[in-house]
Amino acid sequence: MTATTGERRRLRRGDTEFTHRPRTTMRIGIFGGTFDPVHMGHLILAEQCRVQANLDEVWFVPSAQPPHKPNAITRFEHRCDMLELAIAGHPAFRVNRIEKERDAPSFTAVTLEQLHTRHPGDTFALLLGSDCLPDLPGWYEPRKIIAMAELIVVIRPGGMLWTAERLARALQIDASQVRLRFIACPMIDIASRELRRAVSDGLSIRYLVPRAVEEYIRERKLYLPSG
Repeated sequence: MTATTGERRRLRRGDTEFTHRPRTTMRIGIFGGTFDPVHMGHLILAEQCRVQANLDEVWFVPSAQPPHKPNAITRFEHRCDMLELAIAGHPAFRVNRIEKERDAPSFTAVTLEQLHTRHPGDTFALLLGSDCLPDLPGWYEPRKIIAMAELIVVIRPGGMLWTAERLARALQIDASQVRLRFIACPMIDIASRELRRAVSDGLSIRYLVPRAVEEYIRERKLYLPSG
C-alpha cells in the first residue's frame, strides 16, 4: 500500500514505516579508538578530516576489546556516553557501537567487513595518524583493510611519512591498490592517558574535553584512584 503525502510527512527516521525513496550513497569516515576519554583533539581531527576529505559523515567507533591495550579500560557504555555528549549538535558525527556486538578483540578488518555488509553501496575511509602507518602491516589482515577503505592520514610531527608506495611494498601489493590521502590538521597535543592521570591527581581538564564530558567524568567519579 502506498503512503499518502500526509503520511510521508509524518514519517521520521527510526519509524518502522518508510517511504521507498532511494537511499543516497554516503562517504563515511571511520574513526576508531578507545576514547577513554574522548577529548578536543579527537573532535578537531574528525572535523578536519570530514572537511578536507569531503566526508558525508564521521562515525566514531569505540573499541570494545582493543587488542593493543590489554590493560583494563573504562566500561564501554561510559565511553559511548561521553562520545555522545561530545558530538551532540554536530549533524555529521555519529557513534557506532558495532564492536560491542563481538566477543572477539576489536580488529579493524572485521569491523570494516561488517560495516560493508550492513551498508552496501556506501564507501568507507579509515582515519589514522601518520604514526600508525608503519604499524599497519602488522595489523590483523591489513590487505583487507586496504581493499575495504581509503586511508585518511593526519600528518604527525616527527618521523618519515610513509607513502602509498612504501606501504604497498610492506604489504606486498601493487601501489595502485592503496588509496591514501594526507590531511593537515592543527596539532593538539592531548593524550587520554594524561587526562586520566590529571583527574586522578585532582587537576583540571577544563577546555581539554567538552564541558559535558568533564561533568560526566565528575558525576560518575571516573578515573579516580581506587580505594
